[in-house]
Amino acid sequence: MADELVSGGATAVAADYSRLGVAPTYEEDGAEIAGLADGAGWTLVAHSAAGGHAPSILAAMDQPAGVIFADAILPHPGRSWLDTAPPALVARLRTLAVDGVLPPWNEWFETDPLPAILHDRALREEVIAELPRVPLDWLETPAPVVENWAPPLQSYLRLSRAYEPEAAEAAIRHWPVRRLNLSHLAMLTHADKVAQELMSLTPG
Repeated sequence: MADELVSGGATAVAADYSRLGVAPTYEEDGAEIAGLADGAGWTLVAHSAAGGHAPSILAAMDQPAGVIFADAILPHPGRSWLDTAPPALVARLRTLAVDGVLPPWNEWFETDPLPAILHDRALREEVIAELPRVPLDWLETPAPVVENWAPPLQSYLRLSRAYEPEAAEAAIRHWPVRRLNLSHLAMLTHADKVAQELMSLTPG
């Protein structure tokens, strides 16, 4: 996704989440990600569960210009990720954890969602190889209450219908909202379309 944005004339960096969650602190993870964006004027793009980490990341950034929640949950100060998840999924995850560590994300569900999202087998296998094994206590850790984290512009890009409730909430908050009827991993399958929408929501 970062490469697609750069090819379109933007300056972009991608965070590596592979080691995040080893020490379940929002502040440390936020500071590490913020360190990738040197200087003022950056826009944070938070995808999926990263939406809950947005306040900690933005608070550590130097005058961020905006944040785009892309098929992401919204900030949940004082609550953990598990507090935001459907009860049935929470119960399943507790049974799947081995020595406190969960299997890769695609194994969290009764049916692996990736074949329906990523039709290209090679791409699917590449994604699966990079999926981290998240400690359960990382998902149990409440997000901190961060004061004055919000940048001048907050917006929402809905990639899949599953995140319509979040998009609707963003609209209630009078944020700019864009909707694409693609999939949760559309940045991999339709990078050009996603990049175009992200650019349209970026301040300036």
